[in-house]
Amino acid sequence: MKYVQYIINQVRKQTENEELTAFSGIQDSEFIQYINDAQHSLQAAIVAQHPRVFTKEVILDVVSGQEKYDIPSDCYLSNKIHNVEYSLDGRDENYYTLNEDTIKSRIAGTTGSPINYIRISGKILLLPQPTSGKIRITYVKRVAELDLRRALVSSATSTYIGLNNSILLTDVEALSEHEYVCVVDRKGDIIARDIPISAVSSTVITFDNYVPSAEDGTIQSGHYVVGGRNTSTHGEFDDSVERYIIAYCAWKILKRDSSVDSQEAIQELTVMLQDIINSYAMVSDDVQYIPNLHSWDDWSV
Repeated sequence: MKYVQYIINQVRKQTENEELTAFSGIQDSEFIQYINDAQHSLQAAIVAQHPRVFTKEVILDVVSGQEKYDIPSDCYLSNKIHNVEYSLDGRDENYYTLNEDTIKSRIAGTTGSPINYIRISGKILLLPQPTSGKIRITYVKRVAELDLRRALVSSATSTYIGLNNSILLTDVEALSEHEYVCVVDRKGDIIARDIPISAVSSTVITFDNYVPSAEDGTIQSGHYVVGGRNTSTHGEFDDSVERYIIAYCAWKILKRDSSVDSQEAIQELTVMLQDIINSYAMVSDDVQYIPNLHSWDDWSV
C-alpha cells in the first residue's frame, strides 16, 4: 500500500474535505483513526474465514528453568497461535510439536524436554520447564498500525535517537502522546519495533531499557520515527485492498458530515469487503496429504 499520507489526501478529495487549518477542518489524526479501524475490521473478517493468511514464525531462545515466554507483541489478539515447537539444540531437523494443554495440567518446578504448552495472559508456559534449546512459534500476525512520519533520524545510539529538522519538522506533540515509537525505512518496513521512550524533544528521543529483538535492524540516518507499538507508515495489505481502506475511511467521514452519500457508501463497502475476503481464500491444485507430525517421543527412544 502507499504511504498513509497519500491515502488521507485521496479520502479528502473524495469527501471534499481538502480545506485544513490548525483551527478548522478535519485533522489528519481523525483520518488515521478511521484508516486503522478499516484495517482492523478487514483483518478480523479475513481471519474469521481464512485463519492462515497472516501467518508468521518466530524463534525464541530458551532460558534454563524459565517456564513463561512472551507471545510476540504483534500476535493477533495476543492469543492466535497455530503451533509451538521445541528443539533441544535449535537445529531445524530436531524441532517437534508441543501439545496444547490447560492450566490444570501445570506442574511447577519440573524440568526436562517440554511436551506441552499452555496459553495464558499473553504468555505461553512450557511443560516441563526446559533447560536449553529454542522454541518456534507460528501465529497469526496482527497487521501494523499506520501513522504519519513524525520525525527524521539523523543519528542513533543505544539510549537515544537524534532527529533532523532541516527536512522534516519533528512532531513533538504527536510523539508525546505515545509511550512507544517504532522506526521505519522509506518503504515502511519496520527497522526497530516498540521502543519505550522516556522523553521527546524536537532534536532527540531518549529511551530506557530497550533491548532490540532478533528481527530488529540498525537505526540509521534517513529512517523515520512513527508513534505507537507495531506501527508503520505503509499498510501491509496487498495494493488491491487499498480501495477498501479508502472507501471505509470515506464512509466514516461522510457519516461524520451527516452526508446522505453515506448510505450508498456503506452498500458499496459491504460488497467490496466480501469480494476481498473471497480473494484471500487459499487456492491449491496440489494433492493434499495427511501431515506427518513429530512429537516429543520421536526423540525419546
